[in-house]
Amino acid sequence: MHTKEKILRTALHLFAQDGYEAVSVSQIASALGITKSALYKHYKNKQDIFDQIVVEMERQDAERA
Repeated sequence: MHTKEKILRTALHLFAQDGYEAVSVSQIASALGITKSALYKHYKNKQDIFDQIVVEMERQDAERA
């Protein structure tokens, strides 16, 4: 699994557990064992991560249809 995918999966888990507003980029990075700087190399902010989760879910739904 690539880093970008790990970030999305970890963020999705944290968003589902605690809610989008309650989760910070720092928490996502910490859960992955990486720095915020490393995370920002892949996504520009928390909203970008969320948007990519939605894109991925839409892609998976389209494949199943």
